[in-house]
Amino acid sequence: MKRRMLSVLLCAVMATAVFGCGSGAASEPVAAETEAAPSGEAEIQGETEKETVGVPAQFSAGWGDTSQAFDPLVVEETWTFEEMREKLGPIPVDGSELALAATIRSVDNVYWQALSDGYHAMAEKLTAGGVTTTMDIQAPMGESDTEGQLANMKDQVRQGVDLILASPISTSNCTEAVENAHNDNIPTIAVNNEFNGADMFIGPNSYDEGVVAADWADENVGEGECAIIMGLAGTDVVKNRTNGFSERLEELNSDIKVVDSQNADWDRNKAKDVAATMMKTYPNLKIICCNNDVMAMGAVEAVKESGKVLNQDMFVIGMDGTDEAYESIRKNELSATVSMFPFYESQMATECAVRILLGQEMPSVIWTPAMVTDSSNVDSEEADTIGWTDPTFE
Repeated sequence: MKRRMLSVLLCAVMATAVFGCGSGAASEPVAAETEAAPSGEAEIQGETEKETVGVPAQFSAGWGDTSQAFDPLVVEETWTFEEMREKLGPIPVDGSELALAATIRSVDNVYWQALSDGYHAMAEKLTAGGVTTTMDIQAPMGESDTEGQLANMKDQVRQGVDLILASPISTSNCTEAVENAHNDNIPTIAVNNEFNGADMFIGPNSYDEGVVAADWADENVGEGECAIIMGLAGTDVVKNRTNGFSERLEELNSDIKVVDSQNADWDRNKAKDVAATMMKTYPNLKIICCNNDVMAMGAVEAVKESGKVLNQDMFVIGMDGTDEAYESIRKNELSATVSMFPFYESQMATECAVRILLGQEMPSVIWTPAMVTDSSNVDSEEADTIGWTDPTFE
């Protein structure tokens, strides 16, 4: 099962990162072509010919609805990644050569860097195990470069890959590329970020990320005024992390009260400015919870410059579980982060994608781990924390 790209021999692991995803309804998979391209046909105007493959059984009922974002929180049957492995067993080896692609949101954010590294790592492990897998990874210039990401994903569709693992900047900026992919029988899987037309979702439960952050704040701080620094407006992950945090505090009848929430667009400097303003506006502010670690690092800088003592006068909570966040916790600066283990998250997503292309089926939502990291467990190995083992083959 492979898509033959005439300009590239797909027999070794390849991973490249380059800088540089509108509307419709659910569609049926188009019929696979019955004739392969002539073996001597040359590449035309930068586009590659490919052998077409049938639609994986996982998606035989139809493609995702491009008029709305895939919402994993409303799906009834879901598995954790561990349950998937238990139920499906080893990865079947049948001589397949698979071409995968991934589109991430940035190479500046250490979370996406770790996700990219995980994609590379699993492609190598799969190839070593007997399932030859290539992985093309592309990223735009930054987390506001929606058009650049769209162009990248459209290019991956033109390459004729077998499947795309996508983390779009917004729910709709890659919709045109998703439609193109479906027209070419290419599944698109949401990794960490929901988007219009996604055929399934693999990643942590973003609402629960907010919940466990609230649990930590209630147990370790207990009372005081709290502010939330949010990511880019209009994204489901921002809504879910924010609502999970604030609604959990209400459910606990906590003495922690949310007094303000502002967007900082995933940007460190913006978050620093927002945090500084919040502390001036609310002099009794005690907790700042940020939708990601990059913004949390900005908030930490603002607290240090204010003269307040971190983890005494002010507590800062992040989300993602980046190396920088861990180091800040070790320095007794950042209070805690909700770790999503991106290096392993992308490995899990890649393994699921390959299993699907090899004919295995699973629910349309596969949850990956998310848990709090603080001074009590920051030095634990991530693989041990989540119980990670490399895949097995048969």
